[in-house]
Amino acid sequence: MAGPRVLVTGGGGLLGTHVVAAMTPDHAVEVLDLRRPAADVTFRPVDMRDLEAVRSAVRGHDRVIHLAGIDDGTDVSEHRYMEVNVQGTWNLLHACEEAGVAKVVIASSSAAFGFNPRNPPDYLPIDEAHPLRPTRTYDLTKALIEQVAESFARRGGIGSILCLRPTLVLRPEKAREILAELSTLSPEEGNPGVAVDAPRYGDLPAHRCYVTSRDAAAAFRAATLAGTAPFARYVIAARDTLGGVAALPWIDRIYGRRPPVRDPDWFAAETASPLDSRAAERDLGWLPDDDWAAVVGTALTGDGAAA
Repeated sequence: MAGPRVLVTGGGGLLGTHVVAAMTPDHAVEVLDLRRPAADVTFRPVDMRDLEAVRSAVRGHDRVIHLAGIDDGTDVSEHRYMEVNVQGTWNLLHACEEAGVAKVVIASSSAAFGFNPRNPPDYLPIDEAHPLRPTRTYDLTKALIEQVAESFARRGGIGSILCLRPTLVLRPEKAREILAELSTLSPEEGNPGVAVDAPRYGDLPAHRCYVTSRDAAAAFRAATLAGTAPFARYVIAARDTLGGVAALPWIDRIYGRRPPVRDPDWFAAETASPLDSRAAERDLGWLPDDDWAAVVGTALTGDGAAA
């Protein structure tokens, strides 16, 4: 269709499918990926490590959404993570700078914070200003991607570069698996009290933070369209916790102590997410539509609407 041209790298992937769907109503979408997208859009099979191919794909686009990369938990070497995620992002931004692209929106991750039992949050709720202390290679690649993006923003050749930090992206096909996993736990751990016949999910996110795929895609769309600063980072998360656990007691349980709570009003609802996404609401006009009740309802009815 006619409209602004947007290139979506990784548009054939798990999140990319939802982002492409969010952009197609009023954009001419082109996908750069090694995996063919499900949507009927222009497709370029390009490896992000191939600078010349990336350059060719970027030319002529008004906006670029960068989702391509190796996801957490993929069975590849640490070197491959660095090569694809970090060098691939540098290649993209270099090409966008040459082409004078007006807006680039990059998928970082809340994993860049690097939280683990030996590295608790400095304070709650966790916002964009919280220090990044990654140790795992995947987490490190996300932190480095943001540094690369900020460096390009200082140079001024790209109109605006935004890094979004979504937490666990909950896709419709995974909702029942997560419910099955939660059903094996105690109510304090998020047991929803419903019987679900599904495979179990595996490792749930330590902080019980999530965002549905529909809301995550809406955040990338909002970031692409909003008038923004030359560079910014945004936390992207649902306003409540996965499983509806009480957030502060859950943090106590994980770390054995409670970090300072800077904004007690945020936790007036006891299931408020430890991740604070209000900056995205303020600057991008983005608010998550889905909450945990919607996720459970979707999983039980199977209509796929929420996640």
